[in-house]
Amino acid sequence: MARTVLFLVLVSLTGVASAQAQSRVHVAATTAADTGKRGNIPGGAVPSVGGLVGVRLTDAWSIELEVERGWRTTTAGSGEAVIVSFPPTPNPTREEIEKYGIRARDDRTQHAGGGWSVHAAWRSLEPGRVNVGLLAGVSSRVYTTHLVRTTTFVSPFLDLPQTYRLPDENSTRRMTAGGFTGGLVIFVRVTSHLTVAPEFRLTTGLIADDPYRVFRSGVRAMWSF
Repeated sequence: MARTVLFLVLVSLTGVASAQAQSRVHVAATTAADTGKRGNIPGGAVPSVGGLVGVRLTDAWSIELEVERGWRTTTAGSGEAVIVSFPPTPNPTREEIEKYGIRARDDRTQHAGGGWSVHAAWRSLEPGRVNVGLLAGVSSRVYTTHLVRTTTFVSPFLDLPQTYRLPDENSTRRMTAGGFTGGLVIFVRVTSHLTVAPEFRLTTGLIADDPYRVFRSGVRAMWSF
């Protein structure tokens, strides 16, 4: 799905760019940090750097594609918990579950990877150096989760050796997060071709089956041709 969207947008940008004058094209270097709810991913801001290309359809409206790379790695432990239990009664109490259970600790390392955004952008056309803009579209980012599960306790009431360990102690999972994006951009014209633009975005969607809601603040340096 993501590859299809990117392909269609690239084709559209190429077609529009070829039909428009060069002054309709702008590129930008971007840097930002996002923070918020990312499923079971630990908190903390994710910094990123990237590049953006846009094509103006009219004086006020543009289509933009951004590709960027995040690099934050966070680690969090879940604490010990009973993962499986084999109580002798069909309706065990909490004490029986603990007594006949196997406890383990999960340690997760989350690594933020590449991302992309496609959006329509509108900007005001005031004659001064400062203008404002709005954008709306879709965004996505890849995260890699490394899970290490360590068995900490095997009940002596189970017919298992004390050296027994639960399976799947070490696994890696790749997750794609994404959703709808809206934002505000403040354009500050430095020269006739260079603009510096702080921006703020909110993305709401899913990461796997969990909620994904991140707020992004950043800045772009834009060159128009």
